[in-house]
Amino acid sequence: MNYVDTKTFLTFSVMDCLFWAFFAACAGFTTTYLLECGMSSSVLSIMLAAYMGASFFGAFFWGPLCDKKQTNRNIFIPEYIAAVATGFLIWFFASRNYWISACLYPIFGFLAVPLGSNLDSWMLRAFHKDAGTYGRARSIGSIGYAVMALGMGMLIGMFGYITIPVCSITLAALVLAIAFSIKEETFESVVVKTDRKNSGGIKDLMKIGPFMFGVVVVFFTGLSINPINNLKTVFIQNVGGDVGMLGMDSFIGVCVQALFIFISGNLKRIPANVRLFLMSCSVLITMVLITTAINPWMIIAGTVFSNMSYGIMLPTQREIVETCVPDQMKTTAHSLSDTMYGGFSGIIALTYSGYIIDAFGARYVSMLGICIMMIPCVLTLFKLFFSKKTV
Repeated sequence: MNYVDTKTFLTFSVMDCLFWAFFAACAGFTTTYLLECGMSSSVLSIMLAAYMGASFFGAFFWGPLCDKKQTNRNIFIPEYIAAVATGFLIWFFASRNYWISACLYPIFGFLAVPLGSNLDSWMLRAFHKDAGTYGRARSIGSIGYAVMALGMGMLIGMFGYITIPVCSITLAALVLAIAFSIKEETFESVVVKTDRKNSGGIKDLMKIGPFMFGVVVVFFTGLSINPINNLKTVFIQNVGGDVGMLGMDSFIGVCVQALFIFISGNLKRIPANVRLFLMSCSVLITMVLITTAINPWMIIAGTVFSNMSYGIMLPTQREIVETCVPDQMKTTAHSLSDTMYGGFSGIIALTYSGYIIDAFGARYVSMLGICIMMIPCVLTLFKLFFSKKTV
């Protein structure tokens, strides 16, 4: 395992597993609960758009703060505690007055969504930028999400939505116990110092060609896939599925994601441009499957391809950042990349998707997704063509 000791690997693997299990328990089923409490698809989509918008601003707040303070741990812990408390309040008010929950949900996005980038950046530093080790540890996080998603579907069926706060708080307590126990290495001990002129902000990141190309690709991919991922319960119910099928969908999809993240070290042999093209094509296949779905299993098949895409995209974008971006801007770059996929694109997509579903039906959202996905597919194909010509 190169020069990363086993204890460090196991500690971060377990923490990442529990962290993403928390996300599955809390964020994964809260939207389903809100729909159960009477919220319409239109209101839900506006709420999710606000959530994505808040996560977008959160990324530009928490990421640079980590870089400025030169710590991931000391930002992660208080941010995580605040996110857990907000998640509990959302569940508490959902059945009493879901408008309060709708107002709290963007705050949860501001706090919770950037945590993933923060934790990934912390892991990469602890693993001395070893992409293979990071991939193996991060894949265990995906497995934690998958198992919890499957378990939550069953537990909610047996005990009801009280399962959400019980599981969320238990998992959060375990994550915090591990986070408090870890001694964080200083930034200087694991990265090469760069000139102060390279330690700028977003404007400097926008001058880095390979990074910005990847950001554009993941933006359009997120624009297409976000309505599907965030309103998955609507798509599954539209073809006769239920909450149990939603849990099965998450479990199978994230297992595929975990597999591709786990083998990301081996996938490095494939050029990054080829991986971005494969990632885009996978989401295009997802859109086609969801548009033509006649039963929940076709939705799940689409989820397999979208998670395969994410399993390729995440390590590839992390690799591009670690290779091309100056050290003092890496957490900011990871946050920007993640928020363009799940935040900024989500704001745009979710402002209209709920209305499209209510007015025309769910299939029209995935049909629009097919049109959107043609853009990254063509961009990455051209990039491949011209990079071969230059070689």
